[in-house]
Amino acid sequence: PVVLWASTMNVGARDLADAVAAAVAGSISVTDATPSRLSSLPRFSGSGGGEATHMLLYLNKSTWAGDGAEALADQVRAAREGKLPIVMAHENDAERGGCIFGHFFEVTPRDLIGDGLYHDLAVGCFTDPHRRVSLALLAKALGATNRTVRSTVRGALPGP
Repeated sequence: PVVLWASTMNVGARDLADAVAAAVAGSISVTDATPSRLSSLPRFSGSGGGEATHMLLYLNKSTWAGDGAEALADQVRAAREGKLPIVMAHENDAERGGCIFGHFFEVTPRDLIGDGLYHDLAVGCFTDPHRRVSLALLAKALGATNRTVRSTVRGALPGP
């Protein structure tokens, strides 16, 4: 089973992770507990189910800003070092803190950029009615089946 870690240092990540889990009910669970395999980080017990198999990095205008920015960077470094897969979601909805992707090259810690954090593509998160497609693509990046993803997208389409 997939357990998606949504760091409390990543503003909005838990809400998005919960939306992805709800879109493919039963396939993905969410936790905000620091994975035990990332032994270099302080352990935070949190809500949600089990040991994380993936990390969600939610990219919006609040990412890499504010008091939790360095802690988030440490978590991302530890996840990369510990080979915890990171799935990135790029918010495009201005009401949810969306911004252009180029912004992240200005605010992301240089070592993370140099280490190839952005070599993998981020899934774009858009406004309704495209939001459900974004959630389905995130679920697919986490290993959801085509059948599960199709049913999620089908629910976003207008009726016959």
